[in-house]
Amino acid sequence: MRQFGFCLSALVLVGIVNGQDVLRPLVVTGEREERASGNVEVEVIDAERISELLGHVAGFGAVTSDSAGFGDTLSVRGSANTLFFGGAGVALVVDDVPFGDVFTYSTEFFDLDSFTLHRGPQGSRFGRNGAGGLIELHTAGPTETQEYHLSTEYGSDDLFSARFRASGPLNDRWSYVFQSYFKERNGFIDNENPAVGGFNDTREQFGALGNLYYQPSSDLKVRFRGLYERVRDGSQRLTALPGVPSAFGPLDGLRAQNAFEVTSDFEGVTEVDRFQLSLHLDHDLRWAKFKSITSYQNWELSPSTVDLDLSPVAASTSSINQEQEVFSQEFRLESDVSEDVHWTAGLAYLRKDTDGSTNRFFGTSAFTFSNQFTDFSVDEDNIALYGNVRWDASEKLSFELGGRLEYVESELSRSRTDLGNTPGFPSVIPTITGESDGLYFAPSLDVRYALNNEVSLFARTSTSFKPQGFTAFSDNASNSEFDEEFAWETEIGLSYKNAAETLGFEVRGYYKQIDDYQLNTSVPFTTDFIILNADRVEAIGVEADLYWKPLERLTVRGSVAVNQIEFDDYTGISGDDLSGNDVPFLPEYTASLTARYDFESGFYAEASYRLIGTTYFEESNDSDFSQGAYRVLDAQVGYQAETWNAAFFIRNALDEEFFTFQNNQITAGALGDPQVVGVRLGLEF
Repeated sequence: MRQFGFCLSALVLVGIVNGQDVLRPLVVTGEREERASGNVEVEVIDAERISELLGHVAGFGAVTSDSAGFGDTLSVRGSANTLFFGGAGVALVVDDVPFGDVFTYSTEFFDLDSFTLHRGPQGSRFGRNGAGGLIELHTAGPTETQEYHLSTEYGSDDLFSARFRASGPLNDRWSYVFQSYFKERNGFIDNENPAVGGFNDTREQFGALGNLYYQPSSDLKVRFRGLYERVRDGSQRLTALPGVPSAFGPLDGLRAQNAFEVTSDFEGVTEVDRFQLSLHLDHDLRWAKFKSITSYQNWELSPSTVDLDLSPVAASTSSINQEQEVFSQEFRLESDVSEDVHWTAGLAYLRKDTDGSTNRFFGTSAFTFSNQFTDFSVDEDNIALYGNVRWDASEKLSFELGGRLEYVESELSRSRTDLGNTPGFPSVIPTITGESDGLYFAPSLDVRYALNNEVSLFARTSTSFKPQGFTAFSDNASNSEFDEEFAWETEIGLSYKNAAETLGFEVRGYYKQIDDYQLNTSVPFTTDFIILNADRVEAIGVEADLYWKPLERLTVRGSVAVNQIEFDDYTGISGDDLSGNDVPFLPEYTASLTARYDFESGFYAEASYRLIGTTYFEESNDSDFSQGAYRVLDAQVGYQAETWNAAFFIRNALDEEFFTFQNNQITAGALGDPQVVGVRLGLEF
């Protein structure tokens, strides 16, 4: 009934001018182009991974535990993922290939043609369900002639990175693009335990992406694509929260209180391998364009080991091995975009198979302990019909109506054994199994109106869902399943771009209600970590993006987002009324200002300043587990010649100390990068 009520109210909004992506969606490009408001360039902000867009992109949130994406939270306007199970609040699609759960997302950017953030529900526009938003990346395509690009970076903490790209035709029908990267550095965290010593969080990543293009005729294009990424990191970057008592009590005096030091009894490790293959077919049928995307991805964490107590005593440890396989098939038909009536229709199938084994050790006292071994399998099948129709009623007015119908099946199998301190007498938790299914419908309505050639008004109303599912970190069958999440979002705004394209801005306001909000929480007096449903969350916010070119060689970009995202109706698992509290993992505001000046001689200088508002990391909003507002300043100066370039850069120039993630169970957090200074050299031929 919720969807039918929406449809009726949506008709009322037909009289309101609307638009989700005025001018164009937020685009981050890998090439220097002068674009209108709401757009940021990866090169300008020196971003190499999705989490580094925090602050630069209005409405976008990222909480990173610095473990190669495992345990990260990405959000748009309050819609977010839970840490280890459950659907994505922000979907990721790269070269039309959908990713699975957020922990499998590619953390590093390859060379891009475009990066687009689509804000708001995107179920009617993509094969992958984007409940709160969708990140769409397109990597660099083939060039008309042979081209080669090489760049290297050297910096503090023995930072070294190299990138290579080759592209061009093989003959009149075949062409290719190959690119790869390698990165390594010493750790930022020093292990002061003399029995271990060294750096606790060393980093090493390698990635390669190959594309082979075949065009046998003017109306048919074929693309073969393969990706491999390898992470061989040290431990997750966890340190004790200074001055905050932990659950480990007597060990607190042994835990280092310096933010960049630990006294762990072992150095952890994080090893991830990601492998992806896809086949793309594009066929011009004259009356429509047909697209088929077939993909397979295997993501494997093997292992992730962490010293939970962060002390020289072997009191509490965690070891996780996890694997996710994703198979997807999408068929899409699109009409000619130049027609007054433009439509898109698609059929998408996606299957996720997630398997894992964990070992968690807890010393419950000086003489007793719990040594838990858990094995689990969580499988999910999704099949969806989606589509939208845009009608340009006049040169100034257009409407877009869309919808998504999706069927989801989920299945869980989970078992746990606790060896404890009684050898030969293990404690066995009965195997927990479960099956669930659901059918969901999510419509959307857009209306856009151009007041003149420079000013447009827009509004959009849409619903979204995150399907029901299972968590494998609970001994109680009744806590293993969580319900679906539904959201209804309405957005209105205004955009301006002058005729000379030297000034543009966009202002958006939105209201969003999320029912049965999926949320991670710990079960008191147990080691269970479950997903429950908060009755209702309300989000209200204002966002703005600015593009300004006051001088021919000076470009200024800015963004700001202020929001209030709170539990409107929620009683916590301990019975506390948490209504009115901020939803965790979501910053209260973000803002950024970036300026670049290009001198006639080829030299340039640019600086970027970000502000991130207070973020809570648990639902009771305990100040001990929050990060207050902080700022980050990045800058670089360089020289750009026709075939080579060089730059000196400094990241976090103010050496601001802040946490990007906190865990109230172990009273520890992951710190953001300290100040990094380095040089970059590039060559094109």
